[in-house]
Amino acid sequence: MIQRIQSIFLLCTAVVAGLMFFMPVASITVPGTGIFDYYTTKLVQTGDAPEVIMRNWSSLVLNILVVAIAVVSIFLRKPGAKSMKPALLLQLRLSAVNVILQLGMVVLMWMQVSQASKAVAGEWTANISLLFPVVGIILTWLAIRYIIKDIVLLQSYDRIR
Repeated sequence: MIQRIQSIFLLCTAVVAGLMFFMPVASITVPGTGIFDYYTTKLVQTGDAPEVIMRNWSSLVLNILVVAIAVVSIFLRKPGAKSMKPALLLQLRLSAVNVILQLGMVVLMWMQVSQASKAVAGEWTANISLLFPVVGIILTWLAIRYIIKDIVLLQSYDRIR
């Protein structure tokens, strides 16, 4: 549950990754043709009647996984459980996987935007939402640090008993 600081960091990671569904990551300007907006879900030609050019299934799946892992990691802790250590270790592993997925998402989005801009012979410019996975990586890294602190704290309690 949202009782610890790492849960807040993971919730912020889920929100930042969720925003990427609705905000364009990059814009591709093609002289004479118009502007294309790249979302994590699709490539859209903007204008009077926006038209979906292609769907980005790989980016969509990665983004869904990032949001799902962050949300699942928040709710792994059960109040009143005998031992919190297994839940914390699983939360730590899921957060590490989430960092790797977000790094992969940055690389995948960069590759897809570069390929799309070459395909339509245009110049691409990054929007602020291209930095959202980097913000998510930082937030997840902070959550990992606090999860490790909780594990160390539980180990010290076990030594005292």
